Amino acid sequence: MSEKINFPEIWGLGLGLFLSLYAGFLNHVSPSEPFSETHSGFHSPVLALEVAETPKQVQDLIGVYENEEFPALTSQYRILHYFDFGFIFCYMAFLAYTGHYAGRRVRHVFLKIFLGMIAVLVLGGFADIVENILILNLLDAKNAEEMVSSLEYLKPTAQLKWFCLFAYSATIGIYFWLYEKGVLLRITSVLFVTAFFLGLFSIFKTSLLELCFPFFALGMALTWFHYGFSLAFSSLSKKT
Repeated sequence: MSEKINFPEIWGLGLGLFLSLYAGFLNHVSPSEPFSETHSGFHSPVLALEVAETPKQVQDLIGVYENEEFPALTSQYRILHYFDFGFIFCYMAFLAYTGHYAGRRVRHVFLKIFLGMIAVLVLGGFADIVENILILNLLDAKNAEEMVSSLEYLKPTAQLKWFCLFAYSATIGIYFWLYEKGVLLRITSVLFVTAFFLGLFSIFKTSLLELCFPFFALGMALTWFHYGFSLAFSSLSKKT
């Protein structure tokens, strides 16, 4: 009787691959340039919009209602944030899979805090959904006065989202350092923890948020390579 293929690794491989393709698509449809300028030292207009605090900062990114470029720019942002709703569930599923699968060897220690980690992850995903709704409201605003109510909550919501995601990944990074072997996951641990502290300091210097992403993205890629790609093909090779 033949052995069954270990599907958790195959699931991680497929989910990580789909997530990377989805992220590439979102990057493709994202506006690459602001209408006039970004603020707070940001290079990415999308990130700058997430943490905008004044109507002028928003208008510098998307223009004003009377500008010819306004319909095209706001349409780009709308498409991005509509598709981002689906991306939220994809990255939450991948991070949940990673946390659960990583903790399988030390259930008595790591999985005791897994439910708490999932609560943090769900809070981050919920904040991301609220953030998208607030941004879509900004895009519908015809003047500065109509932006004020959304801007009141936008930056705190974005900061809550990133704090939850970086805290979740940093917890996984601590697990990697304490319980896993190999240089690859040690590097991943350092990347996740570094992203968390940069995100924490971004509360005081907002532009640091942009520096988190190379560390976070590379950490996600290395995690996928180990728990998805490497283990999946290792599992398949043992069954054949």
